[in-house]
Amino acid sequence: MSNCTLCGRRLCPCCSPRPSDPPKVAIVASDYELARVSHFQRLAIATRALGLSRREIPNWMADVIYGYRGLITWPGGKAFIVGDDDIDAVFNDDGSFRWLSDFVNFAERAPRQKPQERVIERLRLIDLAFRISDPRRAELIAR
Repeated sequence: MSNCTLCGRRLCPCCSPRPSDPPKVAIVASDYELARVSHFQRLAIATRALGLSRREIPNWMADVIYGYRGLITWPGGKAFIVGDDDIDAVFNDDGSFRWLSDFVNFAERAPRQKPQERVIERLRLIDLAFRISDPRRAELIAR
């Protein structure tokens, strides 16, 4: 066991987690939320604002989601588990991620219809990455 870098003690209140601190919990968006046109467009705007290329967005998602040290749950409280290959799988293992280029274009123009059911899982993982990395922005996306 090493000493604290702040106070030099072996066990100290400044470094150890306090038992009263609630565990971090990220709640994934429901299908209903993700299917809303307003949510879809705000998510596209936030994704474009990242300033990442379409091939870097999945890397950002992986870094955020797999680096998260909290609980991820469905709205009802059941655990939501993101497997090692889930990000690639929801994009149909398409290494070019061309769908993301079309998606971020909706930041400029509103979609004419609700997102199709087949893209809901893609949107869920993008949305989850924002809920973890920037909860305030995620609240604005979901309003």
